[in-house]
Amino acid sequence: MAKLNTSRCAKCGACASVCPVYRVSGLESDTARGKFHLLDKLANTPHSPAYREIFSRCLLCGACRQACPRGLDLPGLVAAARGDFPRLTGSGSYTKLLATSCLAHPALLAGVGGLLRATGPLLRQLPADSGLRLKLGLFLESPPAAGPADKDPPTAPSPGPAPGGVTIFAGCLARHLRPEIAKATTGLLNSAMQITTNIPEQQTCCGLATYSAGNPGEAQRLARHNLDAFAGGNNPIVTPCASCYSHLQSYPTLLADDPAYLPRAEAFVARLRELSAFLADAPPTAPATPCPGNPASLRVFYHDPCHLRFHPELRAAPRRLLRTRPGVELLELPDGPRCCGLGGTFNLAHPELSHRIGRTLAEEITALSPDLVVTSCSGCLLQLYRELGGTVANIRVLHLSEFLASGALR
Repeated sequence: MAKLNTSRCAKCGACASVCPVYRVSGLESDTARGKFHLLDKLANTPHSPAYREIFSRCLLCGACRQACPRGLDLPGLVAAARGDFPRLTGSGSYTKLLATSCLAHPALLAGVGGLLRATGPLLRQLPADSGLRLKLGLFLESPPAAGPADKDPPTAPSPGPAPGGVTIFAGCLARHLRPEIAKATTGLLNSAMQITTNIPEQQTCCGLATYSAGNPGEAQRLARHNLDAFAGGNNPIVTPCASCYSHLQSYPTLLADDPAYLPRAEAFVARLRELSAFLADAPPTAPATPCPGNPASLRVFYHDPCHLRFHPELRAAPRRLLRTRPGVELLELPDGPRCCGLGGTFNLAHPELSHRIGRTLAEEITALSPDLVVTSCSGCLLQLYRELGGTVANIRVLHLSEFLASGALR
């Protein structure tokens, strides 16, 4: 790992005030300031298990980078530092390795998804507060109220790009574990906007999980695979997953030393669009229809994924779309957006920390008395369902595309 000029860190503590992990742990080593100090003092020494454990205690949410008056990129340095560690190191190492292996191999992930869906009736017999049910309950959810997304999409997945239409990077959750998200996405584009869609079968995991776990070589392999899968067109590539969108944007940096793939990565990113921004910028051509069974007033909380919440345009787009729905009252946290605590494989390495961060957010959301929670990140969706779905409030959580597709956009 290249040595950082850590003297640029002013030790001001701005990072501590926004770090989700520090807020629940109170440990200086969990702050960006603490990690910069360790990088400065111990970068050229053998790394102990305690050192590696400290660098695993980071969500890579980017809040410290945004708050830093000098713009220091701690998340990038943490990911790079993890790349120097052995694969099986730190808390939850075997679980993280299994999870990233599943994500990197679509056939294996598809099998896991099929098993979860097949065992749905059995899992529904578990008590509502069962830990297993809460963890897997996202895949037992009933689809949203009948609407365009409940009809078979006019176009089926096929290998090549869709000339004149939109090619969809669905993400692992939508392709293998919760296909309702992919169905809702195609339904929105097909029915509300009259755009043909295509989901290349060859696409694989975006690579965020493997990159965050400190395996840049595997992340580069996945990136090249996806560039091959989406080659041969110039139509927009739309993704409904915020975390996928963020990592896909990094492909040119990830492949900066690969002269064969760098131009392809740059062309790919030029075509890439996040779903809510794409929908907000392209008014629908189909007439609006009311959402079946939609109450006169629906209190909706939109959770900003960390990968989008520091971009004003990407924070505004989903809210503009939600306001197009009749009767929707948008709710906001008094102190602004919060991290949900999932952090890719962070929740596997540090489940208790992840739960404490998620529980704090869930309590703040519950205090707003929402009827529904909506988000656009697959990971956030899992965490929010786990923290809200089994509570006394039992607040329903949906992906943004599912909610929007349950009626037409205005």
